[in-house]
Amino acid sequence: MMDEFNVWGVPLPVSELNESEKDYLSQLPQDIPPVEWVWKEMDRIWYDSGLDNRRPLSEQSIADFYSHPVWLMNGVFVSADPQSYSHRAAISKWLKHIGATDIADYGGGFGVLAKLISKQNKKARVTVVEPYPSRMARYLISKEPQVSLAEHLSPDAYDVVIAQDVLEHVEDPVGLVFDMVHSVRQGGFLLIANCFRPVIQCHLPNTFHLRCTFPYVIKQLGLEYCGALDGALHVKIFKYKGLLAREKARKAEELSRRVGPVLNLCLNVLSPIRQLMANR
Repeated sequence: MMDEFNVWGVPLPVSELNESEKDYLSQLPQDIPPVEWVWKEMDRIWYDSGLDNRRPLSEQSIADFYSHPVWLMNGVFVSADPQSYSHRAAISKWLKHIGATDIADYGGGFGVLAKLISKQNKKARVTVVEPYPSRMARYLISKEPQVSLAEHLSPDAYDVVIAQDVLEHVEDPVGLVFDMVHSVRQGGFLLIANCFRPVIQCHLPNTFHLRCTFPYVIKQLGLEYCGALDGALHVKIFKYKGLLAREKARKAEELSRRVGPVLNLCLNVLSPIRQLMANR
């Protein structure tokens, strides 16, 4: 009997897979596909689940979607894709550089980043905060002595909270950042990477206005924007200085709803021009 299920070079113990997951994984391409294929496949499951990204999530079976084996596939892809790995390596390197020991990875899947952090820094304690953990996630994380799994953030508990590709999936991203800040100790950091773009159906359109304005809005919350992370420029660094202004951030969010779409349109026009000039 086969002990491991190998997907794109990533071994998964068969004992931790249910029949639905085995069936789904057995139908994946033999070689690792491009990220565009991953997005298309996730959209297929989204539509099969009867979901609509313009309707309130509370009225839909969103938990079924985020518990589908397609997210196991996505986790394997992140493990195997060289670019995804390089981004996580850059995050891990920065965390070691600043001496962070208590770290939360919000929406951290089955702990790809957490495992890398713990390997590079033996003093680090990493909590994977995952609202929809699979059986495989629970198993893989249990094998890492420096990594734990939780469904929620703990207050005033971390030096750094990481949120990669999370905020574009939620209806109130600014509110979620506010909650994340309460889990960070004063002087700590948030590392946030967003894709406020319609590349996939589970990216909610009501968040797209933040594509260009996100650092501005979050600064109004009271966080210091420290710039992009070297080696993973899509990751933005924010420092918690101890004072929060939620209402000020909400006013900035309303301004973003008005001007953000215009800025996005300008960006869409300018980006091809920049590319054209760069290739001349």
